[in-house]
Amino acid sequence: VAAMGYLLLKQFDAVGLTLFNDEVVSHLPPRSKPSHFQNILHDLQDMEFKGITRVGEVVENLIERLPGRGMLILVSDLLTREDDVFKTLKMLKSRGPEVILFHVLHPDEVTLPFEGDLVFESLEDDPPLGLDPFDVRQQYQKAIQEQIEFYKKNCPTLGIDYLFLETTTPLEQVLRYYLLRRKSLRKI
Repeated sequence: VAAMGYLLLKQFDAVGLTLFNDEVVSHLPPRSKPSHFQNILHDLQDMEFKGITRVGEVVENLIERLPGRGMLILVSDLLTREDDVFKTLKMLKSRGPEVILFHVLHPDEVTLPFEGDLVFESLEDDPPLGLDPFDVRQQYQKAIQEQIEFYKKNCPTLGIDYLFLETTTPLEQVLRYYLLRRKSLRKI
């Protein structure tokens, strides 16, 4: 997020930042001043990741604040109980902005490599769950892959750029790949 903000500010684009869980926690309106980057870094550093994530509700409320033109970059693990995230993306896209979705997961969230009887504690509001990951690994991996494939297939039909990445992928590799892909599509 910081790197994308930095690159956009270097192009003299106005950059804003909205951090949220079930509601907006912090909102910086778009500015194009280079000094605005410090505000972005400060808010990113101070963000506490806790509570329920409600992508749909928050984005629906943000739509009213967005100008018709512009770009919205959504960075999320998309690990939410909401079934309407794609519907929200569709509504967002219909309002006019260019939409880019970075779907970010830790490799452990993709493969569930854990062994033995464990207690999983939710970062949201679910109760702790005791289980042996071996018992659910195949179904879990299948569900995660289906989610990734769903967004990979359906986002382009709405004109939304979608990029899945794992947290272990070096940042410069992700940005280089994405920017080269945009350039080849002549979106820069």
